[in-house]
Order: sequence, then structure tokens, then C-alpha cells
Amino acid sequence: MDTDRAKKILADSGIEHPAFAERLGIKANSFRMNLSMGRLSKKAVAMLLELEADLKGDLSEEDTDFIISEAKKKQSLVIEAAMVKEGMIRQTLEVPLEKMGVVYMLPKNPYLRLVQFKDGSHGKFKAQPGKFVLGAIVKLAHEKGDMYRLVGRYDRKDRLCG
Repeated sequence: MDTDRAKKILADSGIEHPAFAERLGIKANSFRMNLSMGRLSKKAVAMLLELEADLKGDLSEEDTDFIISEAKKKQSLVIEAAMVKEGMIRQTLEVPLEKMGVVYMLPKNPYLRLVQFKDGSHGKFKAQPGKFVLGAIVKLAHEKGDMYRLVGRYDRKDRLCG
């Protein structure tokens, strides 16, 4: 099957490359590359022929445009609902942005402090030498990996002010 015919079938059916590639079970970029080089697999050609047969039904052009527009509306609503669900799940499951912890160890590096949080997890943050001794309570925000950064205001004796 030539690429122009395949592109026309996909355009007429309203299916975009990533969706069709997902149906085939391959990556979208692989499908695009195969399509542009004219190397479609037997499975892809068979699916394109099925789509073409479905398009050649008794439907007029106006009907097909209406059906395609309705399908796109439904698809966008489904995607939007999925995004809202994902956001709600992240809100409920995600750990808070700021955590309270206690300095439990001063490693050999004078700029690091090891901290333990109330949930039992551990992390580390950078501080000036001599600041935040053992037992100091700190408020930290997660940065990357097990590194955290100080959040909040502290007085000159390293006590959290607010």
C-alpha cells in the first residue's frame, strides 16, 4: 500500500498517527517513520484496509463529518476526565510539599545535615557549619532525590519562627 493512500485513509477516518500506532502496538514515531518510508507491516495494511472498508459504507460525506466530529468530542471529554482524575489522585496521594523533620546525624561533611521525618523516611539538606545541631527541628521542601532545602524563618539559635 502506498503512503498517500494510507494517509488519506487515516485522514478520512479521523484517526491520528499516535492512536493508530497504539492500536498496532508500536510507538508513534516508529509508525510515522514506517509510513514515510513506505514500509507498512502486513498488520498495518490489514487494519488500514478494514478502516477503508468501514468508510466506504452508505454514509454521505456530511454524515461522516458529523460522526467524526462527535467522536473527537467524546475523545476530548474522555481525555479531560482522565486528566481531572489524575489530578485528584495526585492531590490525595502525594506527600505534602513541606515536611517537618529532626536532625539526627552530622556527617563528616560540615555542610550536610541528615534528617528524619515523622513518617520514618530520611533525607539530607545543606546548612552552614555550626548551624542546626543534633535534635534541631526543621521544615524542609523536597528538591531532588534525597536532598531537601530549608523552608521557613529561623531565629539566631536555629529555632523555627513560623
